[in-house]
Amino acid sequence: MKILITGGAGYIGNTIAFALTDAGHHPVILDEQPFQADETLASFDYYQGDIADKALLTNIIQAHPEILLVIHCAAKIDVAESTLEPELYYKNNFSKSIEMVNHLIDLGVNKLILSGTASLYNSETAYSFDENATPNPTSPYARSKYFLELALNDISKARDFQFFIFRYFNPIGSDKELRTGFRGANKSSLLNSLIQCTSLNNRFQINGTDWDTRDGSTIRDFVDVRDLADAHVLAAEAFGKNTLSVPLNTFGLPIINLGSEQGVTVKEFVSVFISATTSDLVVELAGRRSGDIIGGYASSKLARELLGWTPSTSLETSILNSIRWASKLSPV
Repeated sequence: MKILITGGAGYIGNTIAFALTDAGHHPVILDEQPFQADETLASFDYYQGDIADKALLTNIIQAHPEILLVIHCAAKIDVAESTLEPELYYKNNFSKSIEMVNHLIDLGVNKLILSGTASLYNSETAYSFDENATPNPTSPYARSKYFLELALNDISKARDFQFFIFRYFNPIGSDKELRTGFRGANKSSLLNSLIQCTSLNNRFQINGTDWDTRDGSTIRDFVDVRDLADAHVLAAEAFGKNTLSVPLNTFGLPIINLGSEQGVTVKEFVSVFISATTSDLVVELAGRRSGDIIGGYASSKLARELLGWTPSTSLETSILNSIRWASKLSPV
């Protein structure tokens, strides 16, 4: 099966491309990044350009008429940047996506899997979010993604178009063969902070130890990026064969969460990091910071029932693969 992946040169999209290839499928990549003739991209049909470029989309579908569906990963994802440049996020994540979808439908490609975000959920309470949880997008980034979900739903009622949405929190790790991984600087991530403190021999500070969680620290949800990619493969296979029917949630949207089921507290994450890396990192406990929230995690019950998917990679393996990938990018 041929599948178009927008944002296919990015962290998640590229991992999905390899997972599809490993399963015997033919991914076609569309990404705004210039092509780099390295082991990551050289094995794919690669098109550089804008997702809203109608001429480019037409060329891609004419060259690959067997494309059955699109996995839409292309998006701006920096929450902090979105508050400074909201118009950029609404244009890229919302407006251009609508243009792309409508033109693809005109070209006969009428199925789409949206790479969504669980940041739409209200993470002020540490409960497991299922697909019926009330959306509470609090940044231009999250709102741009939610508005797209609503627009896709409206389009599906007016045109011959089928879609569903994957929502998840924080991808971590690398492809198992270290063919893909996170590129760039995610300085605010918990893992990056731990790596930096270890390399600089600094103390790591856990802020807030009196939350209503298992151990008092805030809670996060991490899912290995290859596990996420495998879910997309399972869904694409079923969706392409018309054997996947995603029930509508309370708000009338076809959504499947991909989560760790129980989350991980900051204390637990730090403990796994120290054990996995045999680090002598010194940890300090401190009070809450202004604006901190308790956090939350996503249920993946529906993914188990519909796709037979559960996350299978341990947090320790994900952490070590992240570090191995970073070392591969910047060998000492």
